[in-house]
Amino acid sequence: MTTARIVKAQSVRDLPVRPAFNFADLRQEADDVVAQARQAAADLLAGAKQEIEGLRSQMRDQARDEGLRDAQAEIHRQADEIARHQLQGQLETALPALRSAAESLQAERDRWLIRWEQTAIRVGVAIAEKLVKTQIATRAELASGMIADALRLAAGQPRVTVHLHPEDLAAWGDQGPRIVESLTACADSTLIADPLVSRGGCRIETTHGEIDARVETMLERLAYELVDG
Repeated sequence: MTTARIVKAQSVRDLPVRPAFNFADLRQEADDVVAQARQAAADLLAGAKQEIEGLRSQMRDQARDEGLRDAQAEIHRQADEIARHQLQGQLETALPALRSAAESLQAERDRWLIRWEQTAIRVGVAIAEKLVKTQIATRAELASGMIADALRLAAGQPRVTVHLHPEDLAAWGDQGPRIVESLTACADSTLIADPLVSRGGCRIETTHGEIDARVETMLERLAYELVDG
């Protein structure tokens, strides 16, 4: 059995009308999409190029900075090397002169110390001489004792001549020859008042030589022993 469907004209008119398919609009839309895609691609390419150029510039700057640092480091190194060589050369030239100067200073210091010691000894001896003479002038027994020590050095001589300060000879009086004989075991003696001999000292002439026992001579001998001995 065949089923037929009958559509009324009014019903057909009531159906929605589909618009006609427009190829021109579709092509324009596709072109717009392509254009947008191209623009987006161009924008991306431009951004990528800009970023790449920025990276290149940054790398160039970094390389330049590193190069400058390396160059500065090399300059400093070379400057230090040159300075070291120059300093070494100057030291090699100056050190012998410095050593010579130091040795000269040391030698001069030693000479100065020697002169100072000698001067100090001579000053000390001069002070001692004044003190001895002062003591002898106030204590006659000291003068007699010093003369007696000197006369003992002439013991055993057959004949002696003794030069004494006038005051020392006057202090002995008539006992002078006997004192000389008792100290020297010499019976032939001559005593002479000599103002050139200071008190407490004497100058003894013997057949074999002279004994200079003056105070000044003994102190000079002491100074000589201290300075040159």
